[in-house]
Amino acid sequence: MTIDINIFLLFVFTVFLGYLGNLFYVKTKVPDVIWLLLFGFLIGPVFKLYDPEPFIRASSFMSIIALCIILFDAGINMDLDTFVKIFSRSLLLAFIYYFVNMIFVAVFLYSVFGGSLGFLNCLLLGAMLNTSPVTLSSLFHSLKFLNFDFKDVENTLLLESVISTSLSFICVITLIRLIISPGLSVVDSFRNIFLSFIFSMGFGSLSGCFWSFVLNKLRGQKFNYILTIAMVFLIYIVSEGVVESSGALTLLFFGLLLVNSDSIFRKLGFERIFEVEISHLREFHEEITFLLKSFFFVYVGLITSISLNYMLTGLGASLIVLCSRLLVVRLYNYIVKLNVIESDIVKFSIANGLSTLVASRLPLLYDPNGLFIGDPALYNNVCFVVVIVSVLISMFLTPFVVSRDLKLMSERANSNL
Repeated sequence: MTIDINIFLLFVFTVFLGYLGNLFYVKTKVPDVIWLLLFGFLIGPVFKLYDPEPFIRASSFMSIIALCIILFDAGINMDLDTFVKIFSRSLLLAFIYYFVNMIFVAVFLYSVFGGSLGFLNCLLLGAMLNTSPVTLSSLFHSLKFLNFDFKDVENTLLLESVISTSLSFICVITLIRLIISPGLSVVDSFRNIFLSFIFSMGFGSLSGCFWSFVLNKLRGQKFNYILTIAMVFLIYIVSEGVVESSGALTLLFFGLLLVNSDSIFRKLGFERIFEVEISHLREFHEEITFLLKSFFFVYVGLITSISLNYMLTGLGASLIVLCSRLLVVRLYNYIVKLNVIESDIVKFSIANGLSTLVASRLPLLYDPNGLFIGDPALYNNVCFVVVIVSVLISMFLTPFVVSRDLKLMSERANSNL
């Protein structure tokens, strides 16, 4: 009975803290992810109020649920017209930064561990690091007080984070398979990535259109959105069963087409065939995402065991993440001309988040005994530090630099009068 009470108390305090974290954010500009991770870390490794073992055993289940909800959430919160308009810019930034950062982090880790950690394992950790749509949304919320239109760069960065999140899960799973199956061909692995993208786009889009048609027929019925969540998990299972590693991106396109099918078919001359109550769907899913996000952050903090070695490695990796971003943005600026303010926002938008922490749990899912990947705790603990440091850098440095830029622009404008 004591265990049940403790679990209920954990549930209550997590929900309260998740809600209060949003209120604290207005005053402190520190997002809820930090408070939730620290709460889990305090009740677990620090004060040992909860035994982490049951939570570690549930890590596979938690990781898959979180993965499904994150990617579906990203899809339903994206407008198709905006998606088409900024897709090329976001895709370019996502691919260049993701792979440059992955290689730089891998080289850093390989030098730190002196070769005791294989280079593929180092690449695996680098592949887990990607910008987070959730934390980037918080960042742009904090910039609203500056009274400047950041919409274009916000949409570009949010889509970049969605693409890099999908890319991260595909690459992480592919690298894990390369590590645990040494005979697997690199060519086959790249072919698998290509097939994942093609299959995910096709199957996800068709599923989204089909389900929007179903929801339109079921309009006014109760529990439609609970049924949609069940459909999300079913699509993930089917997608993974047909083409391994494709489930994440499939859910992105499923969500995207689910909420945009009506506008697509209206442009083709059809009327009110795929109409879905989008606002209700988003509101309901926002509640689900809030609950899951809160528990997952606390859960990760609870099972994390930070040593000085992990902390220093995480700090070093965070510095590499920032340096990679600065280098890539300089290159990106030559291709896509950004103004000074947009450039500075893109430079310091390095916040990792929920997707990084979910990806860090995947080695334990695929190799629970650590026979091939080594110590799975390495990935979780280093990513824990990177998430906290990268979020703090983005949340405090970006508003400071943008405020400075706006002040300089105002001074120049006044001097020209």
